[in-house]
Amino acid sequence: MKKRILAVSDIHGHVDSLSQLLEVTKYNSKNDQLILVGDYVNKGPDSIGTLKLVKQLQAEGAIVLIGNHEMRWLESDEEQALEWRHFIEELPHIKILDNYIFAHAGIDTNKDLQHQDRSIVTGHQPKELNLNLPENKVLVHGHVPNFRLGYEDDELLFENRIIGIDTGAGHDKYLTLVDLTNRIKYSIDVLDEKKEVVIKTMSRNL
Repeated sequence: MKKRILAVSDIHGHVDSLSQLLEVTKYNSKNDQLILVGDYVNKGPDSIGTLKLVKQLQAEGAIVLIGNHEMRWLESDEEQALEWRHFIEELPHIKILDNYIFAHAGIDTNKDLQHQDRSIVTGHQPKELNLNLPENKVLVHGHVPNFRLGYEDDELLFENRIIGIDTGAGHDKYLTLVDLTNRIKYSIDVLDEKKEVVIKTMSRNL
């Protein structure tokens, strides 16, 4: 049986919401490939708890990418940043899986996929991205919350073979996990104490 490809980005300290999404999706590291697309820290209630869960998921087989907020921690002299520096420093910044490209903010299409700059693909160093994607590839990224682009709070971005999956957890809105294999999205309002998950079909075509 082919593994489901699951992706989530911009968790921003909302470890309880992430745990609930994984539970509802019945995530199993033996049957699924989980990709975490960066920004685990800052803004939300529990950066360290989130990093601990992320590290555990990585040990079980998840692909964990770095985001711009982790890049900030690499430049910080605060104690918690220093304690997690080695883990963060070792995180990759891009992953190609099947016909998908995963990167926190996107890719610099002036360079080939093997020579992407970490500061740029994380959005740590601003640059215009995703202008001309490689053929037969779909880019999955976070970084810019979709509500800033005019979308509803829990709505995904679909545009020119790009899927934007940041639904604003860092702004007290939604955290979303997408099942790319079955085209299902699971969203949770991070302020909802009941942690109810909304399940919808990803009906948009790229």
